[in-house]
Amino acid sequence: MRIGALTSSFLLAWVAGCAGGENSAGDNFTFGGADGPGDESMGGMTSASSPDGTGSGGGGGDVTGNDDNADGVECIDGDGDDYGEACAAGPDCDDSNPDINPGAGEACNGVDDNCDEMIDNGCECPEDGISGSCNSPTDLGMIDVGGSALGVVGTIPQENSVDWYTVSFPAAARPGMGIPTLGFSINTGEAFAFDVVDNQCDAMGGTCTEGGTMGLAQALTSWTFEDNDPGCCTPPMDSLVPWPNQVYVRVYRTTLGASCDTYQLQASR
Repeated sequence: MRIGALTSSFLLAWVAGCAGGENSAGDNFTFGGADGPGDESMGGMTSASSPDGTGSGGGGGDVTGNDDNADGVECIDGDGDDYGEACAAGPDCDDSNPDINPGAGEACNGVDDNCDEMIDNGCECPEDGISGSCNSPTDLGMIDVGGSALGVVGTIPQENSVDWYTVSFPAAARPGMGIPTLGFSINTGEAFAFDVVDNQCDAMGGTCTEGGTMGLAQALTSWTFEDNDPGCCTPPMDSLVPWPNQVYVRVYRTTLGASCDTYQLQASR
């Protein structure tokens, strides 16, 4: 028995098994390209050097398939990421895209980047601590005349998800003083909008706003409440439109797919 050949075969099987996406928990391992072209160390797990001696690791693989693996079998690597049919690093689930392979990190993009048959698992967006439940919204506090408050910088990684806030603009009598205002201080790519509702977990938007949908405070990027609006907020109509002593705000993305775009909600008066 040739010990060298046995060791090479065992190593090849181990590398192929580990690089083949068996880690369903989303851990990312970098087998190829860790230290750039020509690094043939065990830590980088690059494939064998090409005939011209330039190496094939670190995204510098031979896309023509001329490199051989440890058993002398031709490696078919169509996108030059060291992964492919009969390649030492292991098979590739998309050999036309060098950013997709078992050693890639998973990104928030609606694509299975690391070939583990799961989309956006382990997707790393900053943890913002903002509540996604209307029953326990994140409280921006009480805003007095001349005051303001900023929320933390938030993300909504998955489409159709919602962040919930509550904010208070106390007034002892009508007309109330100041102009309660909500808006974005950050809205990356104009990807975010919000609804303002009068009661917790309401499905419909509140009234007496700028913009909105059919007079309701929905799909907004800014909102104000003025008690001197003759169309809604002065006697006798003021009894039909409550002063926003406390409102609830749901923020959502208008774009599709997974994303780490950021927003920041601001309240002022």
